[in-house]
Amino acid sequence: MAAKSPHLGADYDLAAPEVSFHDGVPYAAGFDDGYYSAEDGFAETRHVFLDGNDLPARMAQAGHLTVAETGFGTGLNLLAVMDLMVRYPQCHLDFISLEAFPLDAEIMARAHGPFTGLAVHAAALRDALPPRWPGYHLVSLCDGRLTLHLHYGDASDILPSLDFQADAWFLDGFAPARNPRMWQAEILAEIGRLTRAGGTLASFTAAGEVRRGLEAAGFRVERVPGFGRKRQMIRGWRTGGDARASSTPKSVAVIGGGIAGASVAAGLRRRGAQAVILERGAGFGAGASGNRMALQSPRLSVDHNAMSRLSASCLSLASRLSDAAGAVVGSGVVALDAPPRLAERHAIFRTQHWPEDLLQPLQASHIPASFPENQTGLFYARGRAIRPDRLLAHLIGDLPVRHGVTVTGMAPDNGMIRLATEDGSELVFDAVVLSSGADLQPLLAGTGLTPPFGISFGQVSHVPAQAGSSNAQLATGVSFGGYLTPALDGFHDLGATFTHDPFDESDAAAVAAGHAHNLGLLPASWQDQLGAQDEDGLGARIGRRASLPDRRPLAGPVTGGMLADANADAKLDANVDSGVWVLGGLGARGFTLAPLLGEILAAEIMQRPAPLPRDQRLGVGPARYATIAQGRRD
Repeated sequence: MAAKSPHLGADYDLAAPEVSFHDGVPYAAGFDDGYYSAEDGFAETRHVFLDGNDLPARMAQAGHLTVAETGFGTGLNLLAVMDLMVRYPQCHLDFISLEAFPLDAEIMARAHGPFTGLAVHAAALRDALPPRWPGYHLVSLCDGRLTLHLHYGDASDILPSLDFQADAWFLDGFAPARNPRMWQAEILAEIGRLTRAGGTLASFTAAGEVRRGLEAAGFRVERVPGFGRKRQMIRGWRTGGDARASSTPKSVAVIGGGIAGASVAAGLRRRGAQAVILERGAGFGAGASGNRMALQSPRLSVDHNAMSRLSASCLSLASRLSDAAGAVVGSGVVALDAPPRLAERHAIFRTQHWPEDLLQPLQASHIPASFPENQTGLFYARGRAIRPDRLLAHLIGDLPVRHGVTVTGMAPDNGMIRLATEDGSELVFDAVVLSSGADLQPLLAGTGLTPPFGISFGQVSHVPAQAGSSNAQLATGVSFGGYLTPALDGFHDLGATFTHDPFDESDAAAVAAGHAHNLGLLPASWQDQLGAQDEDGLGARIGRRASLPDRRPLAGPVTGGMLADANADAKLDANVDSGVWVLGGLGARGFTLAPLLGEILAAEIMQRPAPLPRDQRLGVGPARYATIAQGRRD
C-alpha cells in the first residue's frame, strides 16, 4: 500500500525564514526588506497602524474589537496593541494574523531587544508562542482579554478559507515591490469581504496599485503623511451600511463537567459570559474524563486533510494548556508500528516532510533502555501524557459548578431556554451547551438532531510499575493499538477495552477479561516487562465514551428548526439561533480535541471571531446530521 500511495514524499512543513540583522534591525533575505523601520520600529507601528486606525480612541470606548493583520513578523504590532490593553482594561480584543515564515523565539528575542518599554509584553508573547506548524493556532494573552489567532501559511490560501468580520486591519506585508503576492487584487478582495461595514485599514504603503485594489474591494482610501522617510501612507474605511449591533447571551448553562464542558465554560468565562456548569456527578470528570491519566496526540492522515490539520491545531493548544496547568507527567508520545494498519500509514509518514516537533521517525532514545530496541514507529514530541484532574482544575478554576444536577429536558421560553431537572426544578438560561459525553443522546433527542452516536465501555488497567518501567526509564506515553502511560503513584495506565456491553468494576469476570485484553495489547517484546502481572495487584477504571461513525467530534449550534418545546406547540424557525449548542462525540481523544473546540464554540456563542478554516469547521458541525433529523421529522 505504501509503495502505491500518491502522497509519498509530500511536504507538510513550513519554509524556514532567512533572517539577518543590520544595525540591530532584522531583515528578511527573501524579500530584501526590514521587518520594521530602522529609525524607530515602535514609533512607526504607533503612527501607521494604531493611529492610522484610530485604535486608542476606539479601544477607550469599546468592550470588544477585532483586529486583523497580513504579516505577523516579529509580533511588534501585537506588542503595541498589548501595551494599549494596559490602558483600556475594559476592552477585549481578538487579533487575527497571518505569517508564511514564522520566526522562532530566539530570533524574536533579538528583534525585540531595542524595545525595552515592551519587554514584559515581549517576554509573555515569546513564552506563549505556538509551534511552527502550518495551520491555525490559538494563544491567550493579557490575562485572557486578548486572543491571538495565528495562521501559519500563505495568505492566498488562508484568507479565502476564513469567515470573520474585522473592525480594523494592519496591512503589513513587506513592500509591494518586494512581496507582490501579499498585495495582489485577490487578497485585497478577501480583506474587503472580511471587514465589517465601517471597519478601517491602515498601511505603510501608498502604492497606487494597492489603493486601486482596496477601492475595488469596497474601501474608501486616502493618503496621509507617513512615518520617517516614507512621505505617505494610506488609511481607509469599508463602505456600506452601519454594522448591526447584536446581543450576546449573559447566562449560559454548560451541561457536563468533563473536559468538553470545562473547555467551553473556560472559553465563555474568558469572553465575559456568566457560565454555570451543571454536573450530574459529585465531582469533576465523573465520566470518561475521570481517568487517572490520558494521552494527548494527533490523528494525522497521509494527505493531511481538513480533519488532520484540525487535529494538529488541537494538539498545539492542548499541549500548551497542559504545560501551563502543571498537568504533564510525560512529554512526548511514541506511536509504534502496530497494528498493521498503522504500520502502513507510518511507512508513508516516514517518506514525508513534517515539522520535526509534530512528527518524526522513532529514535532509539525515545524507547526505554530496558525495553527491546527492535521497535519502529513515530514520535510526537508535542504529545503529552497528562493528569486529567489537574487540567480540569486549571480550566474550571473558580467557575460556579452545581453538582448532582441531572437535566432531563429543555424547551424554548421567550427567547431563553428552560431546563427541567430530575428533582423537578426548572432552570432558565440565555443559552445552553450540551457537553455531557455519553449522556448526550437523550438531551439531543429532544432537539430533533439525532446523530448516530455509538456508546462504548472502556476499561483502563492500573499496572504496577517495574524496575525497568519507572519514570526514569519510561518518560513518554506510548500507543500501539492500545496505550501505556508513564507511572503515576507507582502505577501505569494501560488500555483500553472497547465494548458495547455495559459493565462496571463490580463485575469481576468482565474486569478480569478487560485486564487480559489490555495486557495482551502490549507488544510481544514488552510482555516481559509488564505482561506477567498478578491480577490481584491490578486496578481498573471503567468509563463510557460517545463517538460517531465518521470519527469526528460534534461541535456547533443546534439550529432553531431542530428545537421544539415539550408540547410541540412552538417550533423555532430553522434559521433562528436556538441558543442551544453541542460539543461531544470526542471518543477517546477528548483531552486533545476539546480545549480548542471548546474555545471555538465559546467564541461563536459570544459572537466573537472563530477563524478556524471553513472546511474544518464544517467538518465537525452538527449540520452534517441535520438532513437526517429533518427526514425523520418529515
